[in-house]
Amino acid sequence: MLVLLLTGPPGAGKSSVLTELHDGLGDAGIANALIELDELERCYPPLDGRRLLRHVAMLADSYREAGHTLLLVTATIEDDAYGRALSEAIGADHRLTVRLDAEPDTVRRRVLDREPETWSGREQLATDAHRLAITMRDLACVDLVLSTEGTDPSYVAARLEVALREHPAARPIGFDGITR
Repeated sequence: MLVLLLTGPPGAGKSSVLTELHDGLGDAGIANALIELDELERCYPPLDGRRLLRHVAMLADSYREAGHTLLLVTATIEDDAYGRALSEAIGADHRLTVRLDAEPDTVRRRVLDREPETWSGREQLATDAHRLAITMRDLACVDLVLSTEGTDPSYVAARLEVALREHPAARPIGFDGITR
């Protein structure tokens, strides 16, 4: 299984970009599955880190058993240790880790624009996004960095598709027969 692990701070565009990529690949006939860790974390009280990773492992195994050879995953990887633990939980044969980058003030603004003003965690998430936009630049587990600053999600998704096509593990997935 080839895994595209897409990371970045909140507001970097992970969900929008990966939705574009997932839909485009599906339209081209390339089987793929999508896991968004932010969605898996939506529970109260929150899951502890080990249980969350067990959920990821279960889903990845299920997709693998169903015959999917391309898995698209979004996650906010705050440090390399978590990146390694996540990769291990997924159990990928091949992995491409891509960090979406945008200016700290941009991700803060995007978070404030998208989250309801009535949500009690809105300001904290915007502050965390600003901080992570800086600290995530030091991640060693990243293979490729793509900017979302002033770009459309479909443009970034197209660049991700090119990176996937060029990955040595992409040929058996079906990229070699698809031209778009």
